[in-house]
Order: sequence, then structure tokens, then C-alpha cells
Amino acid sequence: RHTPREGYHRYNSYKGDVGQSFDNIVGRDFKADGLAEIGTDVTEFKLSFGKAYLAPVYDFASKEIVAHSISMHPNLAQQQEMLQILMDSKPKGPADLALGHGLQYQHETYIRTLADNGFIQSMSRKGKLLDNSATEQVFGHIKDEFFRGQDWQTFESFKADLDATSRTGTHKDAK
Repeated sequence: RHTPREGYHRYNSYKGDVGQSFDNIVGRDFKADGLAEIGTDVTEFKLSFGKAYLAPVYDFASKEIVAHSISMHPNLAQQQEMLQILMDSKPKGPADLALGHGLQYQHETYIRTLADNGFIQSMSRKGKLLDNSATEQVFGHIKDEFFRGQDWQTFESFKADLDATSRTGTHKDAK
């Protein structure tokens, strides 16, 4: 039986039900017909200088990252930065935002910001990776095409390179 490495803890923002949760209205239907459908989550990168976290917003129709934030801490401040960028590029009309059960997604400020800007929240079911698979596959593509076998000595250089990758769309081949 495989045992985890000493001191290794996979990133998990779930802290239980600490705020409001929402139904899974996307239900693994990522076609984005009619209502604009986008997804978000956070992924962790382990580097020689420490850890970095990417919080992208993925558009299911265009297959592009429409907003993102890169931070050394996966906290509400990162989410607020990402939301501000998203608000500046939000499609007209209502949009469905699929997300996980992380602490930041249940925070009152996060929920209010989305509601005030016409977003309908859709939460994946706890422990159901497939409910957010469209966004998770973007992480896989980014890690395969950008990250694997690479290292950066500073957060600033990592962030600059990941920003460029997120803007140029090396992840766009995700289907």
C-alpha cells in the first residue's frame, strides 16, 4: 500500500461548510449553450522558493482562461484579485460559475461579489473531481506544457512566465 511522503500534504482548501453552498447546476454539462458557463478552482505549484497558486477562470465555450491570479497564498485576497479581473472581462448577461467547495468560495464577500455582478454559482459535490473536470483539465495542460521539469528561483520570475503562458493560451488545446 502506498503511503504519503513525510511532510507532504496535497493542497485542499476545503474546511467544511463554513458559509453558504450552492447546488451543482452545471452537472458536468460543460457545453455552455445559452448561459455563459465558466469554471474556477485553485492549483498548487511546488517550487524551489516555496509554493505558488494559480486561480484561473476557464470559459467552457471559448476554451480560454478569461481571468487568473497567481499568488503565494491561496486565500481570499487572491480570489478577490481574480474576481476583479473577471468583472472587467465578464460576458454580457448572466453567467454560471462552476466551482469547488473551497473555503474562499463560501465566503460572504465572494458570494456577494458574484451575485452583484450577475453570476450564478454552481458548486461541485464534495469529493467529486469530475464535477469540475473542465477546469481540472486546464491545470493538467498547464502543468504538462509549462511546469513539468522546470524550476524558478523566485516567485516573481515564475509569475511572469505563468502570466505569459496564461495569456498566450498554451492551454487552449484542452477539449
